[in-house]
Amino acid sequence: MTYQELEQHLLSISDKKFADFSKSLSNSDYISIGVKNPVLKEIVKSHINDEELRLEDFKLGTYLEVDFIYFSLALSRLKDIDKQLSFLKDNIHLAKSWAITDCVSTYIKKCTFEKYWDFYLSMYKSKYTYDRRMSYILGLKFYKDRRILKILERLTYNEEYMVMMSEAWLLATTAIAYPNEVYDFLKACNDLTLKRKTISKISDSYRFDLSTKNKFKSLR
Repeated sequence: MTYQELEQHLLSISDKKFADFSKSLSNSDYISIGVKNPVLKEIVKSHINDEELRLEDFKLGTYLEVDFIYFSLALSRLKDIDKQLSFLKDNIHLAKSWAITDCVSTYIKKCTFEKYWDFYLSMYKSKYTYDRRMSYILGLKFYKDRRILKILERLTYNEEYMVMMSEAWLLATTAIAYPNEVYDFLKACNDLTLKRKTISKISDSYRFDLSTKNKFKSLR
């Protein structure tokens, strides 16, 4: 399958109602064709070894589904975590939606904390929104590793919503394993938006008991 054939195929299976729904969630300028994730993932799986579908032929920045396939296919074709992280460092800034960073993270191979930490340090101060979001999204894989608490020293006010929400997500997930440490961080946190969003995520999660939720809610 060539890139042109891929694009035509996606357009031919478009679901307008789902396209409108997907567009409303993507928080981006992407055009949503209207193809659900399970179908996209099956396309990626079917074309991992398809030499005709070349990454260099992809036209990025227009269709949400095309960019999703591009990043997912690229990561799937890389057999080594170092190459995958290197690819993300060089390319994830091209993403224009959380739907790319959050969904393609599932294609990342088993990673050590040390490799993740090097990635985080190289990305969390980037000028690109989705470089920074990716640095926190990958951290979710390490929420049980006590070393993830080192991130608390680096969290600062971030006016970009997509980055701030990834920080809140990581904080709320880390609180599953380290509730006291996250509580103490939020208690001293001057970023009221980050504090509220983190507490909201904790309150909405089934992974915390009522007592813990109420403890965090007391910080509002």
